[in-house]
Amino acid sequence: MAEEAGGRRVSAKALLWIERLVWIFIYGGLLVFVVGLALWQFGPHSVGGKGDGMTDAEVLAYLLLGKGALAVLAGVLMIWLRSRWK
Repeated sequence: MAEEAGGRRVSAKALLWIERLVWIFIYGGLLVFVVGLALWQFGPHSVGGKGDGMTDAEVLAYLLLGKGALAVLAGVLMIWLRSRWK
């Protein structure tokens, strides 16, 4: 059971691996994104102060928000690519 992908054959094992990887990217990315949102509340503006610069928690929050969004985007892109193989 192989399918065409741009002129070459894709094995059923490879398709199964890609489908699993898609959901790992999407659910893992959403989890990382939510953790980033939870950390974002610990900035200097959340406690009512007007702190200078960003705290370590805010830096980590923005990093996690970005990485989580990229992982979800990669999962969605992989779904689109997989749909083109059928």
